[in-house]
Amino acid sequence: MMPDDHISPISSGQSNCDQSSGHIVLEISNEGDRIALEFDGKASTCLSTRWLRLACDCEICGDTHSGKRWLTPNDVPASVRLESFDVSNPEKVRVTWDDGHISHYDPDFLLRYAEGIPRFQPDHWGSDLSGKIGKFSFSSVVDDDEALFGSLWALRDHGIMMLTDVPTDAEDTMRIAGRYGPIRETSYGKVFDLISLPEARVAGETSRAQIPHTDEPFRYSPPGFIFFHAIKTGAHMGGTSLMVDGFYIAEQMRAQTPDLFEILTRHGVTFHREHAGEVFFSTEAHVISLDSKGQVTGIRFNDRCLAPQEVLQVAPEDQIDDLIAALAEYTRLVCLPENQFQHQIQPGEMLVFDNQRILHGRSAFDPTIAKRHLRSCNIDRDAVHSAFRTLARRFAPQEAEQVLYQGAIL
Repeated sequence: MMPDDHISPISSGQSNCDQSSGHIVLEISNEGDRIALEFDGKASTCLSTRWLRLACDCEICGDTHSGKRWLTPNDVPASVRLESFDVSNPEKVRVTWDDGHISHYDPDFLLRYAEGIPRFQPDHWGSDLSGKIGKFSFSSVVDDDEALFGSLWALRDHGIMMLTDVPTDAEDTMRIAGRYGPIRETSYGKVFDLISLPEARVAGETSRAQIPHTDEPFRYSPPGFIFFHAIKTGAHMGGTSLMVDGFYIAEQMRAQTPDLFEILTRHGVTFHREHAGEVFFSTEAHVISLDSKGQVTGIRFNDRCLAPQEVLQVAPEDQIDDLIAALAEYTRLVCLPENQFQHQIQPGEMLVFDNQRILHGRSAFDPTIAKRHLRSCNIDRDAVHSAFRTLARRFAPQEAEQVLYQGAIL
């Protein structure tokens, strides 16, 4: 590590404090392999010298936003040093490196990374969602980008929102869903009609009650956001939708049974689905996914798709009962009425929800009385989050850079 030293600016010019409404870099100094930065109105903070050099996005180095990047990590030696700096321009800090290369940095960019990129904290909910859920009209979301952004904001915060006055024509399912991103085609097609049938292929085509679950956890990459478009519902004849915040359940387990929570974040659980001669999916994954900071980032849970767990694969033989106990506790919490938002979906309504956070189920209904027809399609979560960030640039720039929860990982 090189000795600490202070670097004098090339040109101090007049005071920066009165020239910009953003944050201003007042001073920079070397501290070995770190660079100390002093901002106006902020405590001093540090950045890695090597990181700062690698973050240069000039024409020579290229930029990461477009993917036309030419400077590689291997091109920046651990011994890289900052020779001088110029803070006279409040909008750009000019840095000269020991090899003569010149970089320019936005002060707000430096501060954002020095303090740490903010991570979005989801708003958890239980049966109280009725007072929080965002509702948006079909016509406004189809015609107005700001209304579309509002619905995306609701999806980000609560993982679920509702569209109203949706026409019941089949084409309108794809028309509204397409506003959020490309519709994902699966083995069930682009749009799947859920109608109760005597010869049901999947549980959604039966009239039986269904425990809240996430769809298709047996896929390496489960569906991201699901669109449930109600065509016919047989209102008040059963078939009440049951929606559960899987993140909230996970946090309850973390607080109340941390040992069982830890099992579901660490041990692989196998989910499978087979239609003979057509498809055979099988995936081993965590029920609760965590990000690098330990924050819950995704849920993968469906009691109907749990395969018989391989004892030696999942855990030592004397721990398999602990895994089952953890799955049982998650199921118990999912089924508690205080954790469920209950809604009798009406024709012309569309529930849109994050399939890697929100669990959905329903009560039983009598198919001879209640004629129930829902249309379902899904869009990958990265496409929906991309739409949110893109519109945030226009309508709420401060929201665009947050790290969003990235879903269920293997």
